[in-house]
Amino acid sequence: MKINHLLKPLAAISAAAVLVSAAGCADTSWSFKTDSKTLPNGVWIYRTYTGLNEAASKYQEESGKTIQITDDDFANAKIEKKNIYEWVAADAKDHCVEALVIEKLVKEYKVKSDKESIESGQKMYENYISQTGMSDMFEKIGVSAKSAAYADSTIGVYKEDVFKKLYDKEGTKAVTDDEVTKYFTDNYTDYYYLHYSFKTTDDEGNSTDIDDDTKDKVKAAFAKYAKELNEGKKVTAEIDEEYKTDFELTDSDTVPSVSNTINLADTSISEDVQKELKALGDKKATVKLIDDTFYMLYKGSIKDKAKNITDEEGKEDAISRLDIVHKMKDDEFDKLIEDEKKKLKYDTNEDCISKYSVERTANLFKEFVNAQSAG
Repeated sequence: MKINHLLKPLAAISAAAVLVSAAGCADTSWSFKTDSKTLPNGVWIYRTYTGLNEAASKYQEESGKTIQITDDDFANAKIEKKNIYEWVAADAKDHCVEALVIEKLVKEYKVKSDKESIESGQKMYENYISQTGMSDMFEKIGVSAKSAAYADSTIGVYKEDVFKKLYDKEGTKAVTDDEVTKYFTDNYTDYYYLHYSFKTTDDEGNSTDIDDDTKDKVKAAFAKYAKELNEGKKVTAEIDEEYKTDFELTDSDTVPSVSNTINLADTSISEDVQKELKALGDKKATVKLIDDTFYMLYKGSIKDKAKNITDEEGKEDAISRLDIVHKMKDDEFDKLIEDEKKKLKYDTNEDCISKYSVERTANLFKEFVNAQSAG
């Protein structure tokens, strides 16, 4: 009987020892996986690091206050009513799951990514973190250059290739040239303008009007440029050269002109300037005084620009066909990715998440920064 009584606690102790042994030998080499793709722990750790930086920026956006990862109160900060470490953990997990989704779509759509482009991107990334001294920090938190490059570069290449497989010319949901042209002409504006401030500011920050003679000179010159453009006698590049002569600029001086082809909603130019540009007809110019600044505004032909977008020769243009397709389909593509995340079946390595926690990454980053400062 005594022996039996002794065997029970011994068995319990043996079982506990096995559990401790198993916990100590837990495989933390991977973080998330599906039946066809396994993400190494370095991808998770790297995403906790980038998430910490993103969290600091989001905190400032929400609170209007600056916070650093190295601040003592960083761990107590909140974003979107969540503890900052919880927010980062959710963000890191979301990035990892998205990577698995992209890998799944690459396989499903039989996407062939250019091997040299991927290797080039990895090499550029490895060189960057090495030259900036970031490799020492990544080594400290346990992230290989390969894992960092995968998370920051390779998966981005795969994602873009999946997008093109869906929406580019030969894609399964291809956007036609006619659709691209219509979207471009409906939403984009080709513009050019010269500007000259009628106010000047001294070293003490005092603002005063420029002299009347200069104002008259600017008004006359800008009216001349508008007339030349309206009559088709000159193009905007020639107006820049004419301005240099009229205002006696040297070769190193900059002409105060701006030209672009863009959706005005995406620009930072003032609403008043946008309003004037929208009111102009194609290949028409005008002069306007807007908030103490005198403008010569010109709108180019968006239809002429559209031809370059869809023509093969238009590849040298600042805006490509694919740029426009992205504008048209990014929201749809993002929704597809989000839907795939919800459906994806994957395993999470809680031992890895626990061992390489967000708090650990933050603390090691603090140690690294402090050591750099001390050195």
